[in-house]
Amino acid sequence: MSTIYFKEVNCKNCYKCIRCCPVKAISLKDDRAQIIHEACILCGECLEACPQSAKSVNSEIDKVKAFFEKKYKVYLSIAPSFPAAYNIRNEKIIYRLFKKLGFTFVEETAVGADRVTLEYHRLLLKGSMPNIIESSCATVVLLIEKYFPELIPMLAPVVSPMVAHAKMMKDMYGSRIKVVFLGPCLAKKEEYKDSQNDDLIDAVITYEEFDNWIEEEGLSFEDFEEENNETGYHNIISRFYPAPGGIIKALGNTKKYNYKFVKFDGIQKCIEILKEIRDSDIKGYFFELNSCQGGCLSGPCTNKGCSGYLQMRERLLSYIGASNSSENSYTRYDNRISLKKNFTNKSSLNLVPDEKELIDILRKTGKFSKNDELNCGACGYQSCRDKAIAVYNNKADINMCLPYMRTRAESISNVIMSSTPNAIIALNEELCIQEANSAAQSLFDLNRNEVQNRLIEDFLDCNDFKNVLETGKDIINKKCFYEKYNITVEQTVLFIKEDQLILIIMKDITVDEIKRQQRDRVRSETVEIAQRVIEKQMRVAQEIASLLGETTAETKVALTNLKNSIQKKMGDE
Repeated sequence: MSTIYFKEVNCKNCYKCIRCCPVKAISLKDDRAQIIHEACILCGECLEACPQSAKSVNSEIDKVKAFFEKKYKVYLSIAPSFPAAYNIRNEKIIYRLFKKLGFTFVEETAVGADRVTLEYHRLLLKGSMPNIIESSCATVVLLIEKYFPELIPMLAPVVSPMVAHAKMMKDMYGSRIKVVFLGPCLAKKEEYKDSQNDDLIDAVITYEEFDNWIEEEGLSFEDFEEENNETGYHNIISRFYPAPGGIIKALGNTKKYNYKFVKFDGIQKCIEILKEIRDSDIKGYFFELNSCQGGCLSGPCTNKGCSGYLQMRERLLSYIGASNSSENSYTRYDNRISLKKNFTNKSSLNLVPDEKELIDILRKTGKFSKNDELNCGACGYQSCRDKAIAVYNNKADINMCLPYMRTRAESISNVIMSSTPNAIIALNEELCIQEANSAAQSLFDLNRNEVQNRLIEDFLDCNDFKNVLETGKDIINKKCFYEKYNITVEQTVLFIKEDQLILIIMKDITVDEIKRQQRDRVRSETVEIAQRVIEKQMRVAQEIASLLGETTAETKVALTNLKNSIQKKMGDE
């Protein structure tokens, strides 16, 4: 698993992590940011920048707990910044808590830093390197190996204090013990997996992980303040390592060396200095470079309740106390242990498109000339061309250009607004007109500049707008007649809660309404005619019936008389 991983549901496509990444080791795939592992220097800038906390660090707490369960002897190496981060006034307090958690032995990494300082001392006295770049900061080492490989010969060929301390402990206490490092550095999680370290370190946990752990266990340092547990280590000058210039301070009197000593902290400043070293013939310098602004006191995985930098620095100085001498305290360990380190070129090829390919990519985001290249940096890259190169290398998405996408969206929106036959009016929460499209202007004979920010009631008399604002309930496809304009519309009034806007959409149905009224009038007239015909037919029928009744009666009488007369005559005969 990668050291940094992303919670996909939280990534909001804001590009903030890409903007802050000093080496652009973050790609965008399927609208999600992803760490490019082979390019990442684990500076932790993206962790602090992400507004959605979409990025997390792979925790190894469970791995350490598994060591306890399997009855391993687990030795802990604590970074020198620990007392400052947790406001520890006395080193005795530290050990009781960690032993309560299950650690067999606890010791400060500063013990290993002392041995590293001795190696730097030997290199400085030897004077064979034109420049020496200290190799304690894992992020700076990764930065040089991946992006400044030509400076690898200037890296002090010495392991970091973390590795040195682990090597010393495993040499003294046996290779079967488990060594865990605790500190504020993200890059240490990658450093300890280096094959050259020969499984010296078995896990790395950060202050943030440690915070969560002791919170789960219901422990705090206050519970052990009265405990009296001697450690046996007091005068460790390398406890200054976490502060900017701490390594130089640990070296003591620098005048005895034929080097100039300079210190820089902050990843951007480190990159700037490395570029200058690479591109010039500077010689005779010892460079103390720390990727974090403020040194290890400002590590990316510092504990949650940590105070400001100045307070942490004061805590560190207070903790060191009388140990600010130049005496070293690593004598219990074998000084013959090799702390040599070889660095490798880990740079990866970044393909550069030819000019034609570059222009083709730029044109896809509306950049047809130099003037179109805004170089705004919203996408995370310093220039439009840098971003185009990233697109070519599948590190960036073509649509990451925010000005282009905004212009495009506005253009599409404008096309829709201007092309739709429906009238569209937008009102703010005071029911003032914010926007009226051309169809609305034409329908009600409005002038856009004159109506903007005017109350809608000055032009349209309708209570629906106020009702929707007050109730939040939309009105869909309601027929409204505006007598002032002699216009009938099919009107929808929507409340856009997120923007506190009232959106009015009107379909002009005046002609349809006139035709409908005409049809209704024809139907009404037809009904009246039909009714009159029916009534007339009924009268005729009644008259016919009356006449038929009289005629039938007369005929009956005549025929009856005729029949009787005939019968009488026949009787007489």
